[in-house]
Amino acid sequence: MPALPTHAALLGSTRLWRELWAGMAGLFISLAPVLTMGLLAFAALGPQAAALGIPASLVSSVVGGAVFAWLSRAPMPAGGPSAGPVLVLGTVVARVVADPAFTMGDPAAMAGMLALAATAVIAMGACQIALGLSGLVRFAKFVPQPVLAGFMNGVALLALLALLPLMVGWPVGALQRHGWAAMPAVQPATMAVGLISVAVIVGLPRLNRRLPATLIGLLVGSGAYALLHALAPQWTLGPLTGALPMAWPHLDTLAPYVNGVDDPLLQRHLAAALVAGLVMALIGTLELVLNSLALDQARHTRTDPRREVLALGAANLASGVVGGLPLLLLRPRALHMIDVGGRSRAGLFICCGLFALVGVVAVKLLALLPQVVLGGAMVIVYLISIDRWSLGLALQWWRGRREADVQVALLVVALVCAVTLVLGFPAAVATGALLSMMLFIRSMNRSLVRGRYTGDALPSRRIYAAADEARLGTLRTRATVLELEGALFFGSADRIAELSDELDTSCHTLVLDFRHVSLIDASGAVVLAQLSRRLEERGMVLLLAGVSANNRHGRVLAQFVGQRFAADHGMPDIDQAMERAELSLLVLAGYAPLREVVPIEQVSLMDGLNAAQRACLAACLKPRQLAAGECLFRQGDPGDRLYVITSGSIDVLSASVHGGTVLRQRYVSLSPGMMLGETAMLDGGGRSGEAVAVGDTEVHALDDQTLLRLRDQDPLLYAQVYRNVALHLSQRLRAAAGAWRASTS
Repeated sequence: MPALPTHAALLGSTRLWRELWAGMAGLFISLAPVLTMGLLAFAALGPQAAALGIPASLVSSVVGGAVFAWLSRAPMPAGGPSAGPVLVLGTVVARVVADPAFTMGDPAAMAGMLALAATAVIAMGACQIALGLSGLVRFAKFVPQPVLAGFMNGVALLALLALLPLMVGWPVGALQRHGWAAMPAVQPATMAVGLISVAVIVGLPRLNRRLPATLIGLLVGSGAYALLHALAPQWTLGPLTGALPMAWPHLDTLAPYVNGVDDPLLQRHLAAALVAGLVMALIGTLELVLNSLALDQARHTRTDPRREVLALGAANLASGVVGGLPLLLLRPRALHMIDVGGRSRAGLFICCGLFALVGVVAVKLLALLPQVVLGGAMVIVYLISIDRWSLGLALQWWRGRREADVQVALLVVALVCAVTLVLGFPAAVATGALLSMMLFIRSMNRSLVRGRYTGDALPSRRIYAAADEARLGTLRTRATVLELEGALFFGSADRIAELSDELDTSCHTLVLDFRHVSLIDASGAVVLAQLSRRLEERGMVLLLAGVSANNRHGRVLAQFVGQRFAADHGMPDIDQAMERAELSLLVLAGYAPLREVVPIEQVSLMDGLNAAQRACLAACLKPRQLAAGECLFRQGDPGDRLYVITSGSIDVLSASVHGGTVLRQRYVSLSPGMMLGETAMLDGGGRSGEAVAVGDTEVHALDDQTLLRLRDQDPLLYAQVYRNVALHLSQRLRAAAGAWRASTS
């Protein structure tokens, strides 16, 4: 009795069949596009386009596809010819064919033309390898969506225009050679065959997605063509593909260069071939990055774009050397092979082997394919490839969404598409690069301002005396804050100047918050200096929050606009900038903040006490004089007393050590009449921060032992003191909550 196959053997057999089926599915879905790419690349040769183009396309699918599958690490690196680079290559072929020195029947001229085409493909591969090695490929991700959509739509429309002669029965390449005026009449029977092929390819997946719709469409279209030819031989139908040579790699493609570039064709068109290679490299790299991202999303993987560009560059080098067409990552083929069970590169190698088999064994069958059927299959491919994002945006615009951003995006899409159609790929790439830069500058210019608000939305952490706080209630609106984000550079700096021109005449202080600014360049520094002078002429003050003489922003300003600029306008943070604005506004209104002296009998601790109680409590308070910068207590000190301020000011700071440097952040600043230190005295914990005098300051201390004696001597006085402490804490909490709500509204 024979032994039963093991589980591993069964599993291996299942995987092999899955990869075999995936390879066959890749062939079925790609055969028509591959054959048509050959026609498009050499369309300028007219009747000879199929004989040269289709073998070249098959060779590139085999050799280049195998190299790409071997070197790539993408989920399913299916490489093959695609319309964008192929159409660019077609311009090189058309340029050579239009040269007076080119003769269709001259073997030397044909060899020169093929060598130039191979040069363009090799140049594409070399440029892609250079992009991968230099790391510049990562910048492909930053191409704006409208530019990309316009370019992809232009490629799709160019491909559809190139396919139009096949669909209506005109000779391939006739449109390029003679133009619209010299075209013969449209052949209705040919169009009918093409539409039948399109209908099958579109409709079959709605019935059964697992059936090879493209292959069946080719068979049905070919059958309809044969049937019409038999039933109505008088009807004119489009041409067949025609006799094809076997698709062998040609190692002598570059032979015309053996003697240098003495040949006139090579001399005149070598530069154009190299430029076409560069354009194809840019197109192919951009599309590779986008297709790789889509495959990663579908397969939940992550591939290295540099590795993929290097792999594709090597594949194009190999394809060019053997006379093949330029290759890209074919996302539809990759996704289809994954859908039918492909999980490894084995399916891709099988697919390449099947293409080789077709190129060697099935060329006689390919010769019987009507060109209109191939064109019908490709029409579906490029109708689907029209960018859906731009179509959706156009639909929204049609329905009434006329915002400036929508209109600008649609304008960019239309402009890039039009340049691609009218002026060709090099002009489209240049236009796309220019528009990308302009959109980037526009985006940076607009996004530079992260937020805008007046001073009452985010007051400083200074707690003022009641009278000054009441005055500031209306004065704070005269300070405007612009919260900046990103880079202040030549393309965005003018945005600040524009916004400053829009300030109301009542504005006194403009605060620019630099917390989220990543860099300032020379242009940005000059604009800030100019802005300061313009505001000064209007009676306004400019403050730069987050800028000091010693930080990176201050050093840049010192380099480009002088040492004094950061010292005159810079403030360590937005809190101190707002405090400076508030104090300036009070002075401007005729008041003298922080200079008043509050008698001990009028401090907040005395609220609600009669004269005798005030005198008793005043006798319990011990005065202390502080010089500017002197520390009243430090973080962690025992909290055994509270203080009331009668003159000067106290900053309460938090201190932390980072990398050996002590950093201090202000919690709050207290004005005359305020108290501090009460929280630590109430809960018995240590000081949560340190208190430092701002200028010459006088405080009065009430220690916990004295407060306990008051409890025994005068309970009513003791209770009112505690009530005043509680009210003081409540008012500070409400003020902090109100400032937080205002800052987040």
